[in-house]
Formats: sequence, structure tokens, C-alpha cells
Amino acid sequence: MASPFSHSGIMPSASPPADLLLYGGTVITQNPTQPTAEAVAIAADTIIAVGSESELRPFVSQTTQTLSCSGRTVLPGFIDPHLHLFAWASRFCGADLSRVRSIPELRQSLAVRLPYTSPGEWLRGYGYDAFFLAEKRHPTRQDLDAVSRDQPILLRHRTGHAAVLNTLALQKAGIDRNFVPPCGGSVECDAAGEPTGVLYELEAFLRTVIPPLPAHSFAEGIKKAGHEFLRLGVTSFHDASAGNTLKTVSLFRKLKADKQLIPRATVMIGIDAFPQLLDAELRPFSGDDQVRFGSIKIMLHESQGSLSPDPATLKKMVWQAHRHGFQLAFHAVEEAAIGVTLDALKHAQQRLHRTDHRHRIEHCSLCPGPFLEQLAATGCAVVTQPGFLYWYGEKYRAEVDPALHHWLYRNKSLLNTGIPVAGSSDCPIAPLAPLKNIQAAISRQSRTGIIVNQQERLSLSEALSLFTSAAAWVGFEEDTKGRIAPGLLADLIVLDGEITAVPVEALSSLSVATTIVGGKVVWEK
Repeated sequence: MASPFSHSGIMPSASPPADLLLYGGTVITQNPTQPTAEAVAIAADTIIAVGSESELRPFVSQTTQTLSCSGRTVLPGFIDPHLHLFAWASRFCGADLSRVRSIPELRQSLAVRLPYTSPGEWLRGYGYDAFFLAEKRHPTRQDLDAVSRDQPILLRHRTGHAAVLNTLALQKAGIDRNFVPPCGGSVECDAAGEPTGVLYELEAFLRTVIPPLPAHSFAEGIKKAGHEFLRLGVTSFHDASAGNTLKTVSLFRKLKADKQLIPRATVMIGIDAFPQLLDAELRPFSGDDQVRFGSIKIMLHESQGSLSPDPATLKKMVWQAHRHGFQLAFHAVEEAAIGVTLDALKHAQQRLHRTDHRHRIEHCSLCPGPFLEQLAATGCAVVTQPGFLYWYGEKYRAEVDPALHHWLYRNKSLLNTGIPVAGSSDCPIAPLAPLKNIQAAISRQSRTGIIVNQQERLSLSEALSLFTSAAAWVGFEEDTKGRIAPGLLADLIVLDGEITAVPVEALSSLSVATTIVGGKVVWEK
């Protein structure tokens, strides 16, 4: 069927010409002053008009490309404000262990890849979870030695907070009974005092002793991840890796320049590299709309019964970044970590009050009632992962005290208390899957039907905002993206159906039909 705009002739000179016009669908704008529309006009990389088809007719010229969206939903491009690109890309280069359900099955998955591993090359496996293994334990070096004693083998737990090495890998990493782990890390040992191969919170150390992926493998992993971004409609993301430095930002810029990465990237910088920013005299969020610096990332984790960093050290870290005007992002999952984070922020605000710092707590998985008021008082935002409820609901039911379930992922309570909430995947800790995340935020239902804390369910509008307008706001980008409105970047997606007409439990059966970044169609189903 011909486009109704194809014979519109030359438009009036008062209206700028549109390079691309989307029409005929339901446009959900996430713009409160104009929640829905029928059509969107784009010139270059910018939205120039939003409205009815008749209102946008003057923007169409003989050179305007038109895209019919009949029966479909147009949304702002999804923004994922917390994921780990390089860790995700690496998983395309090793054995996928996310679906194995026993240690023999895990060994078999590794053995399948062994013939494709060069002599001396590290064999890598990713994404196992002891909870889902029949044995209910981590594999050990002996389990991995059964696959190979001649190749070093490295497994990474799905969370990234644990790893397993075989005997040869332990030797190459210099880990034996006399090894003293860096602060916050630990090595599991057997009754005789020998390492079992299971390591906790030693990822930063392992990066210094394990060779990186071969360049060709890494490039292929980036290519596959880049394709997945576009297929799933993610047009912007924040890389939340705590090991990021200025060198990491340069690598992101090269990936963009080489067109290996199309979505817009905000790169967090680990607190250890914060002095690099000061030495380079870089301001918060320096960069452009393709690659820019993001938050200063601080990891809080509990090892051997104590928090790292300790509260006094944390206060010093927070103050240094806060007083220089940077946004902080805290990896804080449970009560103890969230509590010391709030104390450190309160201390920094008392010394220097900033009205719009937008410091972020990443995860905030277990949030007791008093923390709601404290979060609101500090002006913090929360970046949550509703998809975890779908992927790991069974684990929460088994491992979290039932008396605490009402504290799990309190998204509705956070919003009702006035605390800004954005949603993310934490990929590859869980799949990217923004539509699955949106569905989980509404249903609070796991893949086996377990309901987790149903009083925290969000509406469709609230769930969509987590991955669009709220995700833009948490990155100080509400004036350029996250909504469909004139003057904003033309990053949009078209779903293959009408999202408001689909039952909640079937939301993730929808898929992205078209992805547009900067006014250009970069992916079509």
C-alpha cells in the first residue's frame, strides 16, 4: 500500500523537511505533556515534530523516507544504565554454562570447546551458578582437571564475584596455600589447607595474571554483542565495570570510530582510576553524544564477615568524588552495604550540599523500610534489575529469609517515596532482554511462576519509564534522550505489535521490528 505521504508535494517553506517520518502506529512518547501520538518526523539525528498524521504532513517532501508502523508501537530507544560490555563480549568466546544443571554437564560443555583451544591457551567458561547445579556446590579444580590438566581452565560465576581455576591455572596465577589475597578477596581451601580452585572477589587480581582474550576473539565477541544491542532495541547504555579507566574510554571510542559499536556509550570509571580524571582535568560527563565518561563506580562487597572498603575508607572515597562534582555509583546489594553507603553520602552532603548530584545505588536488592526515608533524604537514585526476579526468583525464594521477601526489589515503594528508579539488565549477569525486564517489573513473576513481593508491581507506564525516561535522567541526559519529543535525539524503536494490547505475561513475546539510532535505521527484523 502506498504511503499517504508519498504524493504530498513540496512542503511549506516554514516547516523544515523531514528525512524520515514514522506514521500509522501508536507512539508512546514518555513525554508527560504529549503521552501519545500517531507520527514522528526526524531531520538528521533529531526529532523535529511529534503529533497526528495530519499535523506532520507539512514536514514531508519528495525526499522524505516514510515508515509505516500500522498496528505497531513506537517507543524511545531502550537505555540500559548498568551492564558490562567486555564481560558480555567475552562470553561469546567461551563455553556458555548458564544452562548447565550438573557438574558432569558442565565438564561436557567445556570438553566440547577443548579441541578448538590452541595449546597453552586458556579455556574459559562463563555463567555457571551453583544454586542451579544438582550438586548445589561450586565445581573445584579436581572437577576441571578431569577436563584437562594440560590447558589452564577458568570458570566465571554468573555474578562475576566468584571464579574457579584448575590446577594448572592456579599455578600460572601463582595461587597456592601461601597466597595472600588482595583486600576483599578470598581463596577457598580444603581441610589440608590447599586451594580448592574456588576464588571470591578476585576478578581484579585475575585480570593482572591471566592473558586477555586473543584480539580476533575479542573483536568477534564485540561484534555479536553489538548486533544484540540493536536486535533488542538498546540504543544507549552505561558500562558499569569497576575496572574501567581512561584507557577503557579510549577503547570505546575506537570501537565507535570503527563502527563496531552503534549504541551510545556512557563509561563509568572505577574509583581506583579517579585520580586519572583529576590529573587530566576532565569534568563530569566529559565527551560527546557517542562516548562519554559516566559515574565513579565504587564496589562494596562482604568477604569473610566484613565489608570492603571499610566505612572510614568509603567516606574518604565518596568525599573526594562528591566535592569535585562527580556522580557516584555504588554497587550495594544488601543491608550492610546500603547502610554504610547512605552514611557516607550523608557525611559528604553535610560537608558540601549538592542539590542535584544524582548519586546512584546499583541493585539495592534488600531495602528495609528505614532506608526508604534515608534514600529520599540523600537525594539518591536506585538502578534496579527487575529481570532478576524472572531469571532468579527460585533462588530468592530458597536463599532469602521469607520474613525479608517484602524488602526485595522494592520498586513501587521507592517510587512512592519519591526516589528516582531506573532499570537495567546488569548483562551478562542476566540476559539483556529489556522487554523481559519490563514484563518482570510488572508481573514480579519468575520463569517457573513464582511471585516475588507482588505488592511492588509497577504499571506498564512505570515499567517502560525505567528503561527510557528514568534511565536517561539517571545519566543526566533527560534533555537529549529517553522521550520522543522535538529537539531530542532520534533514537527510537518500533515493536512488532501493540504493547498496550498484549497481556502482561506475553509482553516479552513482542520483539523489536526496527531500531533507529540518530535518525538512521540500523536494524530491521
